[in-house]
Amino acid sequence: MAPKKEKQDFAAKKMKMKKDSKMKQEKKKLHSTSGTPTAAGGTENRGVDSYWWRNNIEYICSLVREDFISRPPSGLINIEGRLLSVEKQVAIALRRLASGESQVSVGASFNVGQSTVSQVTWRFIEAMEERAIHHLKWPDNPHLQKIKSEFEKSFNLPRH
Repeated sequence: MAPKKEKQDFAAKKMKMKKDSKMKQEKKKLHSTSGTPTAAGGTENRGVDSYWWRNNIEYICSLVREDFISRPPSGLINIEGRLLSVEKQVAIALRRLASGESQVSVGASFNVGQSTVSQVTWRFIEAMEERAIHHLKWPDNPHLQKIKSEFEKSFNLPRH
């Protein structure tokens, strides 16, 4: 009877290994697909978005790279003591500017301190002002007046 029990144990282990392997494959497939689940249960294709995003980040990095590299970083290191790449500095600055999160929160996301987030963000803004001014455009006066008027109406502000 002992050999039969061993066969049963072996068969059970083998089935468990197959099941675990299948679960790992499904999990891997879930994380590697370009689509992401939506509330409706379908998937949203992010392939085009990620391609667009990657190209734009590369372009932004190319605009500021010279400034970031030419001026030696003063303490721009992560917690492990490594210098931050231009790409990581751009990501930190964009996250801070786009989200409005605190410097501490952004720093925690990128494994850097608050002062590094502050320094990187200001360096990024200065570099963009100098290198990418052609991308920054203020509205003309009639459009600016319309924006002001709509803002004042929305928040019941007196007009001066």
